[in-house]
Amino acid sequence: MLRAGRLLPVLTVLALLAALGSALWLSGASARADGPVGPCENTNVCVGASTPPTDGSGGSGGGGGGGGGVRVCEYQGTTYPCSTDFGTFDPDDGCYYEQVEPQPPAGDPDWHGHAPGDGGVYLKTCPYTPGGGSANVWMAAAPAVPPVVTPAELAQRALAMIHRTAAGVGTAPSNDGKRTALVGSPIWLWINKDGTDYATKADPLSATAAVPGLSVTANVYVTEVDWDMGDQGAAPKCGAGTPYRDSDGAKPSPDCGYSYTQPSIGQPDERYAITATVHWSVTWVATNGAGDTFALDPIATPATTLRVSELQVLN
Repeated sequence: MLRAGRLLPVLTVLALLAALGSALWLSGASARADGPVGPCENTNVCVGASTPPTDGSGGSGGGGGGGGGVRVCEYQGTTYPCSTDFGTFDPDDGCYYEQVEPQPPAGDPDWHGHAPGDGGVYLKTCPYTPGGGSANVWMAAAPAVPPVVTPAELAQRALAMIHRTAAGVGTAPSNDGKRTALVGSPIWLWINKDGTDYATKADPLSATAAVPGLSVTANVYVTEVDWDMGDQGAAPKCGAGTPYRDSDGAKPSPDCGYSYTQPSIGQPDERYAITATVHWSVTWVATNGAGDTFALDPIATPATTLRVSELQVLN
């Protein structure tokens, strides 16, 4: 039998062991939460997060669209690591969540009236929000894993930044309404290349879309032009053509010319309507090596008109 003199030290040791066990459980529940006390949802275990975490996942993940994608987490317009030492990021509130291991015993205040197996207790850490800290909270389920952003999706974002306009048609003789072309005479055709009307593969329209860890550049350019001269004749087999200069005189176009075989009498306003349909392609390349090339919807030019007459020879 223990004497009273010996009983007090034994009780003291047991009390210290119980306190130590409780402290160890609380330490396991808040293993990475240190710093000054701050506002949080549970004052039972509530300490501040003093330093931003490092990204433990590298931010990458599998995905389609021509190569692996990346996971992107945003909160109020700012991008954050999706996975860190604090757990998984929740874009709904800008905090990280990690399930507490081991889970608290039944009846612990952290369950907020729920029983073990009904959801779980998570360590919530808010390093980027005003007054943020860490606290044990009950959740029905862990935050959803953010979706993967693929290179193909970024290519579509880049493509949406590029504005294609309808090109204009140039002719010689001029289509200003003051000139008349002659049956059988050479006519020059070209696409006006001002602004974004026309872009070549060597000099394309470009835009870049990016998320942390991945960027995609899209290049848009003209591949071919289909001409309609308004006379049901065979369409010229040429591309964008070469603009006519006064110094060219009566020479035919070097790359895109046409000659009418009938005058424009009987046509609306006695003029042939000339249109060109411009075909475009886009080539995109991602920083992870993915890429693709595909056609875009063609754009037809506004119709221009040209009066064509027969040469009258007087005896």
